Amino acid sequence: MMRSIISKTLHKFASKSFYKLLKGFENTKLRQKLGMIDYPYPEAMYIAYSLTAIFFAFFISFSLCIVTFIFLVKNTILLFIPFIVAVSVSIIAVIWPDFDLGRKKKNIEASLPLAILTMSTVTQAGAPPQYMFQVLANSEEYPRLKHECRKIERFMNQLGLSFTKAIDKMAEITPSPSFKTFLKELNTTVKSGGDLREFMSKRADDAYFRYRLMLERASDRAETMGEIYTILMIAAPLFIFFTIMMLNFFSAGKMFGLTVDEILFYGVVFGMPIANIIFMFVMYMMSEE
Repeated sequence: MMRSIISKTLHKFASKSFYKLLKGFENTKLRQKLGMIDYPYPEAMYIAYSLTAIFFAFFISFSLCIVTFIFLVKNTILLFIPFIVAVSVSIIAVIWPDFDLGRKKKNIEASLPLAILTMSTVTQAGAPPQYMFQVLANSEEYPRLKHECRKIERFMNQLGLSFTKAIDKMAEITPSPSFKTFLKELNTTVKSGGDLREFMSKRADDAYFRYRLMLERASDRAETMGEIYTILMIAAPLFIFFTIMMLNFFSAGKMFGLTVDEILFYGVVFGMPIANIIFMFVMYMMSEE
């Protein structure tokens, strides 16, 4: 919800500022990537959106650092943080299309077994093959796969392609190798007049087996990440803070140009929250699988 509000706000500001300067800009490679990740705007808008995000990231971080510098800690290191934040947002903007394309691929790969089970159920009921994709397109259980299915519907309803040609076109542009293989096998079965029910039944059995293996791997990863979190986010900080306090007795009261109080302040106020955010981000990315 919050992510959607922020995205809409940034797009609104971008359309009234940077997009006016970049309107008409074209980049075929970027357009193809944005199309594959279902970005609804032209590539010029994406660049304008990125520049707007960089501007706001710099402005907000600069304001926070100035307030911190005036009222809390007078350290010139704080003045470098806005530039670091702006560069970080710039890097994210550059790699995001490829990054999100990889996420989409993993999401489709993860949801495909359940989707095949759903399509098999539709097929066993005697419905035409195009209804399989219509069911998935209207389902919220497959957030990235449903967009691929909606493209198949759009190819047929708006472009006037036949079912087999729409499947061929979708197989060419989908980023998921497993979904591409499934579409080609499905198309071959339909074109050759094979038994669609038998084909989907076999694919459903295989999908169920792969789904159980996927759940077992996810359970093992969750246990491993729980142990890593306990070590890195609980035990390690306590050990580091204890070590810093012990070293303070043998030093001149400063380490790396900072007092122990300043080190503990930066560690608690900035280090721990940032480390937890990074860990949460890693867990979120793993949950996409």
